[in-house]
Amino acid sequence: MREKILAHLRSHHYRPLRLRRLAHFFDVAEEDYAEFRSLVKNLIREGEVAVGARGKLVPAERAAPTKRPREPRRAGVQGRFSLSARGFGFVEPDSPEGPTHGEDVYVGPGDAAGAVTNDTVLAQVTRKTPRGYAGKIVEILQRGQTRFVGTYLVADGRPIVRPDGGILLQDFPVPDASSAGARPKDKVVFEVLKYALPGEPGEAVIVEVLGRRGDPGVDTLTVIRQFDLADEFSEGALAEARRAAERINEEALRGRRDLTGQTVITIDPEDARDYDDAISLLENRDGTVTLGVHIADVSHFVQEGSPLDAEARERGTSVYLPTTVIPMLPETLSNGACSLQEGRTRLTKSAFITFPGAPGPAEPVRAEFANSFIRSAKRLTYLQAQAALEGNPGAPGLDPAVMDLLRAMDGLARRLLERRRRDGYLELDLPQVDLEFDDQGRVVAAHPEDASFTHRIIEMFMVEANEAVARELAHRGIPFIRRIHPDPDAEAAEELKHFARSVGQELRDPSDRKELQGLLNRVRGRPEAYGIHLAVLKSLRRAEYSTKPEGHFALASDAYCHFTSPIRRYPDLVVHRALDQVLRCEVKSKSGGGRKAEKSPGDGDLAALAVHSSQTERRAEAAERELTKIKLLEFLEAKVGEVYAGVITGVQAFGLFVEIPHLLIDGLVHISSLKDDQYAFDRKRWALVGRRKGRILRVGSCLEIRIVRVDIPRRQLDLEPVETEAAEQPPKATPPRKAAKRPAKRPSKRGRRGKRKGR
Repeated sequence: MREKILAHLRSHHYRPLRLRRLAHFFDVAEEDYAEFRSLVKNLIREGEVAVGARGKLVPAERAAPTKRPREPRRAGVQGRFSLSARGFGFVEPDSPEGPTHGEDVYVGPGDAAGAVTNDTVLAQVTRKTPRGYAGKIVEILQRGQTRFVGTYLVADGRPIVRPDGGILLQDFPVPDASSAGARPKDKVVFEVLKYALPGEPGEAVIVEVLGRRGDPGVDTLTVIRQFDLADEFSEGALAEARRAAERINEEALRGRRDLTGQTVITIDPEDARDYDDAISLLENRDGTVTLGVHIADVSHFVQEGSPLDAEARERGTSVYLPTTVIPMLPETLSNGACSLQEGRTRLTKSAFITFPGAPGPAEPVRAEFANSFIRSAKRLTYLQAQAALEGNPGAPGLDPAVMDLLRAMDGLARRLLERRRRDGYLELDLPQVDLEFDDQGRVVAAHPEDASFTHRIIEMFMVEANEAVARELAHRGIPFIRRIHPDPDAEAAEELKHFARSVGQELRDPSDRKELQGLLNRVRGRPEAYGIHLAVLKSLRRAEYSTKPEGHFALASDAYCHFTSPIRRYPDLVVHRALDQVLRCEVKSKSGGGRKAEKSPGDGDLAALAVHSSQTERRAEAAERELTKIKLLEFLEAKVGEVYAGVITGVQAFGLFVEIPHLLIDGLVHISSLKDDQYAFDRKRWALVGRRKGRILRVGSCLEIRIVRVDIPRRQLDLEPVETEAAEQPPKATPPRKAAKRPAKRPSKRGRRGKRKGR
């Protein structure tokens, strides 16, 4: 085992893991975990293995030249700390062992001992409360990061930097600011030299000046640096991409299935930049229909192990920020050779899924796959496709073959949706918005997101293709990265059950999809609908990438993977390479060879790659949320004092989190501002309850609020109630009472396309 651990850690495919994750990778039984941990600690003491950032294990030769964390000297909980902008935080234990059995430890304001988000700490549990464990940090074992983003200021004649985002809650003196060229109110990247201790200030040095706060593009660059996003490709990767783009030639077409004679179309958002999926649909003589889902064959252009592949792997995903996109692949490929543009011959991987003809549910009867090439007959937007289906005035004039294909797609998608609903597919009705930006990248308006059925058409087809590929790879015994969505956590499910009961709805088993589906359907259009749908969302776990043979709870799928977006998601590219094994096997079979697929090299590293892909996905989502919030807070800076209709989205003992639905941003209504009564927190009902009048303020309730304060560096929005009477009907997404004139409309650049096409 010692040699296996060292060989794995030294593999170029290895991505750092914590001890418990490493044990999972080697399939260590629980009763053997103590011995495994002891072996790893011996390797650390011997200098073969080092503990890197966030407590992750790395081979000693790849360790950063930092002081090795000391072994904890006191009993307690060791784990990763997350600090909120309001001073409290949580310690996520590294191990399920210990006094909390793996549960997080709440750390109150003043008990963090200078720890910040991502630090590895040792916490001492001080008490057990109905809400869980509470404690204080007694030792910082390792700092999670040393570079941060902030605003350079001069306070009382002293140059300081004020950190952004609530990760660090103290200002840092920066004596060398003038030599760095920083001016007051510039956004800067700084490195912490010394953290503040009681009675002692910290110290930092400015390493990059990003520009003046409020200047166009500076907020975007701030978030790029804050989340350490790679926004430039190396010259080697760019050169390789240019060479790869030249691979669309007669040689590349040889051996592929020619689909240029079929009617194939793409349907995407109006502002889409890359088109990685196209659709065809054929009626067969036996009455069945065959859906063709054609995906850009990125694996033809990006060779495994190449510099271009290494950069794509490290990025993990494209990042869709407001007004810009940081692509996973250079635009030569993502917007060029790999983009399924109208009228251009493009290389694809195709999934052909056959269904019985109408009427009746569309159960797949067979599936086959091929390397192919297509020529898209028409590029449509969702709105254009919907207008054409409805025969609206102003709908684009379409070729009869394209129009027939659209109608057939609509019919099949409705049958697929009917089948999925029968199987327990969960549909949440929660508002989505599109933001509009001016030429300076500032928010000028917000509108409800387009919800036309053409979005569902593409979603249904992508889900079918993802499932078909997962079933095929599992059947062939080929290891691959799955997309899993675990069953609800038992504690969260129980809380949902109590919440549903508090609004008059019975939910016997919250882990049963059919019961959840029935609950969602019962409340649609009723006053409690918003609260119930929001509570169900909060009770569900995150979907993630994994090699474990688990299903996807929300989709009611036993086998699922991501296959349909290899331009923007690295796991899809890995799945394409796995599918190539099947296709090579088919070729060998036709020439007299066996049908069993060969085992690909490095399969054991898929688990680490799945973890890395989940992390990069979460980072991309967090960066998008962060920049969206910054832009919305900048928009609301000029709205202080204005009144909005809000919906309560969270309840804590210290107050309410209230969302402004037409902007999808929430702020805090502190309990001290609820002056009509004395309120107490009722955890079972997710509510604040008035002691005298019995008024209930809970998730989903309506509350009219006024904007009191906007703090962009801390990412905080403070609100106060205009009236405390809580209606049960969620407000419509209407503008504020003193709405500014709407400027000329500009399309949103938020990159919503990824949200619809595969969960």
